[in-house]
Amino acid sequence: MNAVIKTKRLLLRYANEHDAAMLLNLVNQPNFIKYIGDKGIYTLSDAKNYIEQSFIASYKHQGFGPYIITLHSGEAVGIVGFYKRKALQLPDLGFALLTHYEKNGYIFEAAKALLQSRHTLGIKQVSAICAANNTASQCVLLKLGFNMIGKAVINDDKTAVNIYGY
Repeated sequence: MNAVIKTKRLLLRYANEHDAAMLLNLVNQPNFIKYIGDKGIYTLSDAKNYIEQSFIASYKHQGFGPYIITLHSGEAVGIVGFYKRKALQLPDLGFALLTHYEKNGYIFEAAKALLQSRHTLGIKQVSAICAANNTASQCVLLKLGFNMIGKAVINDDKTAVNIYGY
């Protein structure tokens, strides 16, 4: 199963091509598009390419990246990971969950475990970005111990996002 991190209820593991269907569903949910953006992933082939170019390439080049969140049963429910963006000096924590798994504390549990193991990935400081109107994710970041430090425009859509430090 390639578990990177184990928690009481979850496993965080490396992505593979078998995650394409879950990823396709995840990135096309209305809230994902609203708060994170349209990734242009519309087919299983697109999702497999995205896994290869974003997830697997990040592991190879940076030693970290996004991980698949699964229940102990092996069912994939979302993603959590550290991202290296050109617009930010520090790696940033990002997460997304399939809608029908929300409000169970899975994101908090997965993100907390990942933050606690960041030193093993060579990460000392972490940032996070969040859409200004995404109150659910803002609450998770604050509960994890992040503090809002400002706003910035980092995407082509010119929308300002909140920047958090940890």
